[in-house]
Amino acid sequence: MVTLIIASVGATLALAQGFDLVSYNEKSSPQGALLTGNVKVTQFDKDGNIIAYRQSENHIVETGMEVIMGQVFNFVNDTYVTPSRPVSHMAIGTLGEWRLLYNDTDLRARVSDTFASCNRFPITTENSTFPGSSWGPEASPGTCVAPNCSAQMNITASASFFGGAPDLCAIASIDEAGIYTGSIGTGSMFARNNFGSVTLNALDTLQLDWEFTFTDS
Repeated sequence: MVTLIIASVGATLALAQGFDLVSYNEKSSPQGALLTGNVKVTQFDKDGNIIAYRQSENHIVETGMEVIMGQVFNFVNDTYVTPSRPVSHMAIGTLGEWRLLYNDTDLRARVSDTFASCNRFPITTENSTFPGSSWGPEASPGTCVAPNCSAQMNITASASFFGGAPDLCAIASIDEAGIYTGSIGTGSMFARNNFGSVTLNALDTLQLDWEFTFTDS
């Protein structure tokens, strides 16, 4: 009797006994996790009315990927240094027409380069993870029971920029934003985003809500 073992891409091992082939083509389900995000840009006038709204996809850059891996595996790269540095600041810029690139390390033209008072601003975060149930399509990791649902965590990071005092961010053609692990000179860019331009006037407020979703695929 001759026994043959054949391996094929996307399938389990096929076993042949006496050249009578018995093949199994059962693909395993995908394993891993996916981190996605989007940015909501909302412009308010002095009375709190919405006068502009933009939403576009997030782009995690090279240094952001290094920060993630550095948080998990200590001392694996130069970007990450102990102690851990969470995402903590945002900035806006005026050259968002540039294509999003993985090796971006800063905004193309920060507003703070024009107005020093409009620097990277501290963010506030909200954990909006849906508690769900063990049988729902999405649930927090602690309540998700495979294979009936996927575990998901939702975090929103927010910051507001003011056209007038004290921030003096009033400028035309704001069309890019970045999120960082620290203030100017102390942190790395985690992600960059661009959107349809808005003009921030002296009495306006520009609010950025950066939503991150971490899903067990």
